[in-house]
Amino acid sequence: MLQSHSNRPDYFLTTVGEFSELAAPRACFVKGRLHNSTRNDYALVEIEPPLSGQGFGILGQDIICLLLSTKIKGETLFPIQQWPSPVYVARILDESILETLSFKANQVEVIAWGFVYPSFEEAANAASQF
Repeated sequence: MLQSHSNRPDYFLTTVGEFSELAAPRACFVKGRLHNSTRNDYALVEIEPPLSGQGFGILGQDIICLLLSTKIKGETLFPIQQWPSPVYVARILDESILETLSFKANQVEVIAWGFVYPSFEEAANAASQF
């Protein structure tokens, strides 16, 4: 399990209009950079507040880490050049990827797409439009 943090979030995620469980803005703390055979710029983020695992059949367990990747070819999250940045959101199915920092398709599951914003206010404003 990841360590708690006391620093400022790197950005804020909302999937409003796509996936209601993550519609409310979540603080994202970048914990690492992962890769697969396609790309090397997946952001491992710890989110606050956590996502309930109930909708994924994980009773009594919250999801605190997600993988984010940009939707637009040529863009990256290291560093983000244009805000808001559209992203794919994936949950981790095999926690061994937290050690290896690499993964295969069957070790993660794309659950939504959304946007990351530099501030909570901007993410909340976007979410309030729906």
